[in-house]
Amino acid sequence: MVFLKVRSRLSRLPLGRALIALGFVLVGINIASAIWDVRKAYELNERRALRNYSNMTRLLAEQTAASLDSVDLILRSLQTKPASELALLEGKIGDELSRIPYIAALMVLDAQGGLVLRFSGTPAFDPEVPEPPFHTVHRDGSTETLYLGEPYRVAPGGQWRVMLSRRLNDAKGEFGGVVAAAIDLEAFDRLYRAIDLGEGFITLLSNKGTLITRVPDPGNARGRKFPGGAIMSGVNREGRFAGWTTSPISEERVLLATTAVRAFPLLVASGSNEAAVLAPWRDEAWLVFDRTLLTSAAMIGLIALAAWGLARRERALARSWKRYQAMIEHSSDALILSRPTMGGILYASPAIERLLGFKTDELRGTEVMDLIHPEQREAAIKLRTELMQHPGKVSVDEARVRHKDGSYRWVELTRKNLLEEPSVRAVVFNFRDITERKQADVERTRLETRLRQAEKLEAVGRLAGGIAHDFNNILGGILGYAEMLAENAPAGSPLKRYADNVLTGANRASGLVSQILSYSRSQRGKRAPVDLGRIVAETLELVRGSLAANIRLETALPQEPVYVIGDATQLHQVTMNLCTNACHAMTAGGVLRVMLDVQSIEAERSFAHTTLHAGVYARLTVQDTGVGMEEATLARIFEPFFTTKEVGKGTGLGLALVYGIVTDSSGAIDVASTPGRGSAFSIYLPRVEAPAAVEEAAASPVARGRGERVLVVDDEEALVAVTSEVLKHFGYEPVGCSDGTAALAAFDNGHIDAVIADEVMPGISGTQLARALRQRRADLPIVLVSGYTGPILSERALAAGVTEILKKPVQSRDIASALARVLRKAA
Repeated sequence: MVFLKVRSRLSRLPLGRALIALGFVLVGINIASAIWDVRKAYELNERRALRNYSNMTRLLAEQTAASLDSVDLILRSLQTKPASELALLEGKIGDELSRIPYIAALMVLDAQGGLVLRFSGTPAFDPEVPEPPFHTVHRDGSTETLYLGEPYRVAPGGQWRVMLSRRLNDAKGEFGGVVAAAIDLEAFDRLYRAIDLGEGFITLLSNKGTLITRVPDPGNARGRKFPGGAIMSGVNREGRFAGWTTSPISEERVLLATTAVRAFPLLVASGSNEAAVLAPWRDEAWLVFDRTLLTSAAMIGLIALAAWGLARRERALARSWKRYQAMIEHSSDALILSRPTMGGILYASPAIERLLGFKTDELRGTEVMDLIHPEQREAAIKLRTELMQHPGKVSVDEARVRHKDGSYRWVELTRKNLLEEPSVRAVVFNFRDITERKQADVERTRLETRLRQAEKLEAVGRLAGGIAHDFNNILGGILGYAEMLAENAPAGSPLKRYADNVLTGANRASGLVSQILSYSRSQRGKRAPVDLGRIVAETLELVRGSLAANIRLETALPQEPVYVIGDATQLHQVTMNLCTNACHAMTAGGVLRVMLDVQSIEAERSFAHTTLHAGVYARLTVQDTGVGMEEATLARIFEPFFTTKEVGKGTGLGLALVYGIVTDSSGAIDVASTPGRGSAFSIYLPRVEAPAAVEEAAASPVARGRGERVLVVDDEEALVAVTSEVLKHFGYEPVGCSDGTAALAAFDNGHIDAVIADEVMPGISGTQLARALRQRRADLPIVLVSGYTGPILSERALAAGVTEILKKPVQSRDIASALARVLRKAA
């Protein structure tokens, strides 16, 4: 099986590409060989140079030792003579010195350092110096010590010399003086210069690192002591050193060989800097480079020519193949030829790429079953087994097949067994894309379900809105009479307390009506700075009372107020919805955590459903340890009508309403969930500074009327009556009407200073009445009262000429204040 797969892959490899690949391999081998040759040439060049320097250094060391042996021989001969005989040897010693030209002077000093004899040349030391250095060394040192002094110059600009001396003993074997020879270093310089070193150097040093002489002359380096480093370590250890190092004299990288001079405290070194040593190797490397470049270019040219010829043949075959495949390739259906369990897919038409995104080469050798959805694969394998047992059999079914991007497409799959057909010998698979048809069926079913639920909710919303409207009218009468009763009752009396309790209950009922209208989407919440911490705390009190016994509530709320812009009722609804969903997710019990903190966002963040801009936010987090959600559910949780609860237990509007309230408040939502571990909802709302303190309305007196005639219009006669009573109480003269027609007649029959009209009335609505009155009198103040408020009503009322809008139920103080404002504007 492995052999078949390898052979199949090799058979699909174009010859042109194979030839080009072979060409690159050959060029690579050629380049690698060149690199190997250059590397070996480098090593050979280094060994050759090091060998030459080592041989030269040994020869020079031996020559230096031989030259100094002659000097030392004279010194030893004088060392054995008594001091009284030295003067008699002056002539003989002079003859010896004439045969050794590099001895510039020979002298004898007594035990006190005085000059006893000087055979030739100038003094080897400053006569004013009471005791030369070599005299001190011999006096304090060993009898056999051979001392090599520091280089010195005879005179400014004169020749360089170095002293070589031995100790003289008297008859008792004690120190009797010194015999010393001044050696002219120019003789050594001439010897070193006679050797053709190119850019190399020869150096003579003392074993203490003092430079005696060097060719070429480095300048003011003679007599200076240089650190030995690796060179001295090698000489002290093995008597020589050879290799790369940094020259202490020229401070450049050099290749040198150093050898100790036999029997003398001297070292001879020779070598060259890195550029001079590697110059032959660089020349040879360039030759190798040129050779490699030419041979590689020739290889590439030959291979390109061969590849061009093969490409011509392949293009001719491709044209023939395209003519053969024309009908198949232009079909909207995709065609696959496969040998199941015997090599897999042999051929796939180009339509398969349009359908599934795979190229033919990507599918070749794979199995069709690998493309079938895992849920349908077992059934597909059974069909294939049955098909394989009956040559010529055809089967048709619908299946989901995998797209290259990981998604699945619906196809109508037709199979035909042609394994016994000699010209085919494969199973033919025909794929027809039916994804859009399937999606349309699913979408139609989903829309029908959504429509049915929307119709139900719309009916509920209309019912809730109607009930709220009628309830507002009832509350208007209760509030009006309760206020008048509270004002007229004596302070501290039971009647006063009863009236206040009625007002409190009526106000709570008014808040409940507002929530009903908000749920039915009849109005937008009132936007103002509110303390989110207080709202969350109040909501949690309600949640805590309804928690199941196996759910524990944990809270983390700040002590300081956290203000945001929003509607308190809507924010209460957001918190309640999130906590309710969290509890429903923990059917087996768990922990409900509610946290509130302040977050400073430095840069924009992108969540799955919203975007959080930079700024300071109040973050409300509701976290549970319930069942969690998978990715598919997370992607749809904020869709209207989407719910994971059982039928009849959820509308799918809870989180959609949360999403709408939060985004309407310029906030964002982040959701994190792990199946089996729980979910966490983080609500971000822009934080604002604490609102300025506002005086209670009761702190300022309500402006009273001065007998102005006010037209009161409402289809509820009880509201007309209570509103008229309130207006009389505040100094106005009310004129009551129960419909728009009667109101127009009353306006035409007498002077009217202002109008208070309900919006929802049979026949003529409040805005229609306002438009008609404005046509009669353009500056007439009109106050519109309605249980519904929102942008649509505000726009319609403004166009009709309404001066101000009040929301039902209306308290007496609100009516009086509104009338005072509109009359003041009209004055």
